[in-house]
Formats: sequence, structure tokens, C-alpha cells
Amino acid sequence: MAYQIVVTTEEGMTTFYPDCIEQWVEDMGTSITGISSNPRTRAELQGHPKIAGFNGPAWGGTTEQGEPIIRYEDRETYAALSV
Repeated sequence: MAYQIVVTTEEGMTTFYPDCIEQWVEDMGTSITGISSNPRTRAELQGHPKIAGFNGPAWGGTTEQGEPIIRYEDRETYAALSV
């Protein structure tokens, strides 16, 4: 399983691939607000954290090894990509 987090900064969109999502959340000064359990979403998304200020978990495809990528986007990124 891989995590992909995309944020928008003054330089543009930046992507992070943290090894530990909980540590990344702590380092960024945000918080986990719950766990994804929506039965209408992909099974791969179930049980992953919801992060304050971010959309996700969402499907990000698979790695070259076939592992699921769990994607999060901050609100600015989501708005820019949803146009």
C-alpha cells in the first residue's frame, strides 16, 4: 500500500509519498478526523484515515508492483483539478 498526498504551494502542486501516513499528518500539524467506511467506495479505501483539510482517501491507481495507491488532496489542489 502506498500513500500519495498532493498539496498546492506557492510553487505549484507538490506530491508526497509518505511511508507512514500518521507521522506525515503529525509533521504537517493536521489531524486524523476519522476512518473511511463508506460502503459505496472501493474496498481498497475502507479503513484508511480521513485527514482534516484534505479530500480523500481516494483511489490513486496502483504502483508498478500492483499495490494500491491511496490519494489525498488538499482543498486547493482538489479545486484546481476539478475545473
